[in-house]
Amino acid sequence: MVKQAKREGLRSRAALKLREINSKFNVVRKGNVVLDLGAAPGGWTQIAVEECRKGMKSTNELVNVIAIDLLHFDAFPGVGVIVGDFRKQDIQSQIREYLAGRQADVVLSDMAPSFSGIGFRDSEDQLRLCQNALKMAQMYLKPGGRFVTKILRSPAGDQFRQELKPHFEQVKGFKPESSRPESTEMFLVGLGFRETK
Repeated sequence: MVKQAKREGLRSRAALKLREINSKFNVVRKGNVVLDLGAAPGGWTQIAVEECRKGMKSTNELVNVIAIDLLHFDAFPGVGVIVGDFRKQDIQSQIREYLAGRQADVVLSDMAPSFSGIGFRDSEDQLRLCQNALKMAQMYLKPGGRFVTKILRSPAGDQFRQELKPHFEQVKGFKPESSRPESTEMFLVGLGFRETK
């Protein structure tokens, strides 16, 4: 998979995972506005902007993908990169500037903690990241929008799947073929965002 990613000029093998998810669930579509959380080094961003701008002859000055990470990486055309913690007010102000009055169609999160190798701790840390990503979806996602997050197969992962259900018409679990077979990672896909009070 690493060789395939390099051959295609993709920034990471993770890009192949989003491609598979998108092929199955049609998450990112032409003309969409996407928030990409934990975006560095830009593999998911790359696929997202390709899908958003597919077949578009002219593109306006507004970005389609807002990519946020604690680490800097070089942007692509159609992408706004924000470096910082998306829970902070100044970062949220930058997100609103890029949105320019729009709501997001999609919130993506390939975020992962620094893994300790202790299964329980890692799954709890991953759960917290997923919960933060869901909060971002609640802030920025338009009704009917879509959400993808990485989770670990564990009781915490099962818990988060239940947490998603009130917010989306459908919640699907998916393990891409490009994930390593021994990996406990999988992805939860929320379709049809429902605004909840």
